[in-house]
Amino acid sequence: MHTPLKLLGIACAAWLCCSCHRSGQTEENRYSEYEKPDTSSSVQAMKDYHYSAKVKVGNTEYAYDIVREANDTLPSVEGDGNEKYADNYIRLRINRENRQIFNHVFTKNSFKNYVDDKFLSTSILEGMAFDRVTDGTLRFSASVSYPASDIYVPLSITVSPDGCYTISKDEVLDTETDNDSVAHD
Repeated sequence: MHTPLKLLGIACAAWLCCSCHRSGQTEENRYSEYEKPDTSSSVQAMKDYHYSAKVKVGNTEYAYDIVREANDTLPSVEGDGNEKYADNYIRLRINRENRQIFNHVFTKNSFKNYVDDKFLSTSILEGMAFDRVTDGTLRFSASVSYPASDIYVPLSITVSPDGCYTISKDEVLDTETDNDSVAHD
């Protein structure tokens, strides 16, 4: 009976010695040249995004659907460190009382009249979200940005009840801070 326990002890000691020896190796040494992931030419992409919600304007109910997907048919953008980033398209669909009134695919070029050409050539269409109801219209915020940064151009898309839309550069950023929303004595 002692022999199996001795063999188990020897096996555990050998395993510990091997694992201690290997733990001194760096990650660089653990991979052969063929196993290393090649990140030099890979294109980074944002995660796909899908959001649906409903909003009531007076007695009328609207349902909207926002879908963002990386698109490999759009030209990729090169970042500061020569990283490549995939650009996105965003589809906005709006139904009014179960009838579609708006269905449009946006790319960053949809906003070319509102964004500087140099900025546009090095940026991606990052996101879109419902903002608010204004005078019976639905207002959505969109952003064209440098990839992996907080530098962006804020834009607004306003959709009327008949499905017509306008785009404008959003000059006023939301600047509410925690102090603004806290009640003071």
